[in-house]
Amino acid sequence: MQFETFAPLARLTFITHAFTLRGEQDTRADDFESLVLKSLGFPPRHYASAEQTHGNAVAIVTKPVPRIPAVDALITSAANLPLMIRCADCAGVFIVDCATPAIALIHSGKRGTLANVTGNAVTTMREVFGTEPQQCIAAISPSIGPCHYEMDIWSSIEAQLRRAGVSEIYNSRVCTACHPDRYFSYRAEHGPTGRMFALLALRAC
Repeated sequence: MQFETFAPLARLTFITHAFTLRGEQDTRADDFESLVLKSLGFPPRHYASAEQTHGNAVAIVTKPVPRIPAVDALITSAANLPLMIRCADCAGVFIVDCATPAIALIHSGKRGTLANVTGNAVTTMREVFGTEPQQCIAAISPSIGPCHYEMDIWSSIEAQLRRAGVSEIYNSRVCTACHPDRYFSYRAEHGPTGRMFALLALRAC
């Protein structure tokens, strides 16, 4: 299984993160999440994921729960508890509070972005963990770009992060529809396709 990582997050020794690339595996298979976890050294089925309803709800995660209903953002301060979301044009937003530490993993498509799901996640981190946004690093995954979509999701998410007080932001600005050899794209492939999986976890001290 192939992954990519993002340079600003890769230098943080207390987290694990990854964004899966297009491959031969069936990403809709029931065991695909377990394959991702195993590839990154985590136990199978020990993770939390979101139902992803294209809203702005945030879940505080304290234990493994697959498919938490009606949420698109996950936050935790628990070590060795991977957060996982699925993307195929929508953006995955990784946020790491380097001081607490705590993390957030967010699924942000058109509707979620318009509903400020990323800003809600930062606000919830402040309320629950005492996160100071200026202590955070954020990364925006490859997703559909304005070259193939009526909305600039990249710039909108970055603006939400800055309004929330996060200043260190890595915005890949890589369009999934432009690179079908590397990524799945619902829009470019005109319907059902595979998914990229984003994973973020705090490591035990």
